Amino acid sequence: MKRVPWVVGGLILIMAYNAALGTLAYWQRRDIIDESLREAVVVADILVREVEANLDRIDRTLSGLTEVLRAYPSAIDVHDPFTHRLLLRRHAITPSLAALFLIGGDGRLRNASLTDKVSEIDVSGEDYFAFHLSNVDDEFFIGAVTTNRLDKSWVIPVSRAVRDSFGRLTGVVAATITTDSIDQMIHSHQLSEGFAVTITQRDAGMIGCLGFTRCWGEGAPHRGDEGLAESGGSGEEVHYLPNGPGVGAFLRGPTYGVEVTVQASDRTLLQPWREKLAFILVLQVFGTLGLGFGITSLYYQMHHRRVSLLDLERANASLESKVAERTRQLAEGEERMRGFIMAARDAVVIIDQKGIISEFNPSATELFGYDVEEVRGQSVNMLMPATYARDHDGHLRKGKPSGQRAIGRGREMIGRRKNGSEFPIELTVGTQSFDGTRVHIGVIRDITERKATEETLRRLANIDGLTGVLNRRSFTEESELLLSLANRHGRRLSMMIVDADHFKGVNDTYGHDAGDRVLKALTGEIAGVLRKTDLLGRIGGEEFAILLPETDQEGAEGLAWRVVLAIRALEVPLPEGGVLKVTVSVGVSCRNTEAATFDWMLKEADTALYAAKHGGRDRVACFGQTQSVARS
Repeated sequence: MKRVPWVVGGLILIMAYNAALGTLAYWQRRDIIDESLREAVVVADILVREVEANLDRIDRTLSGLTEVLRAYPSAIDVHDPFTHRLLLRRHAITPSLAALFLIGGDGRLRNASLTDKVSEIDVSGEDYFAFHLSNVDDEFFIGAVTTNRLDKSWVIPVSRAVRDSFGRLTGVVAATITTDSIDQMIHSHQLSEGFAVTITQRDAGMIGCLGFTRCWGEGAPHRGDEGLAESGGSGEEVHYLPNGPGVGAFLRGPTYGVEVTVQASDRTLLQPWREKLAFILVLQVFGTLGLGFGITSLYYQMHHRRVSLLDLERANASLESKVAERTRQLAEGEERMRGFIMAARDAVVIIDQKGIISEFNPSATELFGYDVEEVRGQSVNMLMPATYARDHDGHLRKGKPSGQRAIGRGREMIGRRKNGSEFPIELTVGTQSFDGTRVHIGVIRDITERKATEETLRRLANIDGLTGVLNRRSFTEESELLLSLANRHGRRLSMMIVDADHFKGVNDTYGHDAGDRVLKALTGEIAGVLRKTDLLGRIGGEEFAILLPETDQEGAEGLAWRVVLAIRALEVPLPEGGVLKVTVSVGVSCRNTEAATFDWMLKEADTALYAAKHGGRDRVACFGQTQSVARS
């Protein structure tokens, strides 16, 4: 054997080895940068959506309050319990708010959600009041981060103006957003080490950051706006933030002007890669020496191997025969499996370890609207929304190498058809190995009808089917929540039970259809007397319970008499002609140190109801009174 070809081939192999190591180092660096850039772009997009969605919820809360105050302008200039309850309820359903305030047209504080006792502080010098005073447009104001007067925490002021029909400023509904809620959004994404984030708003400036000592005041970071597009951008070696240069992304929200900048320092990102370079250099040196020794040894071994070629040829012929037989068996098994899949009534999709679709049965074509040729070779992510696609990729990475189930059975998620419509599905996935190749088999079932049935059952579980008011379970749950708030803040709260008199006689004399008519009519009359903040529920056959927030015994007794008098004047028409008149008895109880639970108040109201029945019916009795009183 000639040595020259071996020497040339050896040199080429050594050069190729070193080139491969250099290429490996380059692509490792490239992968780190690309992955970090993708992470920056995704996090920037999610943060913009989350912050704008939060601002939209707060804007709708303030807008709803201004609409109510336009309808009741007298509630602006005085400290009104109704206005305080309204602020308190809206504050309770908007957790990102630190507080809600109502300011009169003269710039003085009128009401607040945190307390029912406020001092009329002059806030006319605040930015938000000056903004609405000088700006006739009804705009949503977002101010710069400032400190809370009560606990010195950092908050973001927001507000909307209340104007009369002539456009004159009659008040301002203001609120403060905790900067902690913005920080929680940032920290929830658990960014890799080296990333920094700033969130700004076009009018308010900086409202949140990550990776800096201070977010506001002296020492706060400043974003470099040079080269930024109007809606955002991304790139490498950028200087958006002071921790640059590095990979970064910038995105601006379309509605509230929220601007999110995410940037990672190359120095921090590439530090692990730099540490690996020394190891690659060692591989190059020892690899070159090893290749030289190996090529030399190979040269001397080739002569001996030529002797064994004839034996290998005979063994190869036998092996080819066995492989051909095994291939035929595998082809038959694959054909049988494909037949089962194509005949299945449920949609069946088979993907490889990278999520690429290899099989798509006719039921899947009917369910998703794609032809087989349109999906084969494509990512399975095209069959689901983006949020589910990311979760699905994570499941694939966690898949087990054995032939066992890797994702889950009966997992509910959302599918997406070819026309873009989304629908609920149930996905059952199994992972199998075929001839050393691992595949995932997904069986998909449309559960749209099942979900609709579940929603109908959920609604029926909360609402009384005859009267349309809360049933006993839902009334109890909501009452206990309101009672806990009243106990916590020491607020007044009353309960009354309304029971139709001689209702059994109505059913026995006129039939159950007439009884149902009476119950519906009673519900309508009672609801017409109650306030919007009162809670009405049916807790028995002809028995209704009412919870009255911010109401003492005198107010509850007055409202109970209005119910009694309204029912006394009620005439229920009968199907066969004529009308039916009914009366009710009412028992009233009020929250106190002893009646501090729902069951206790209900028991006291029931005791008072018994007194009203025993006193002659068609009247009101309050718990603790010696006797019930009738009114004409």
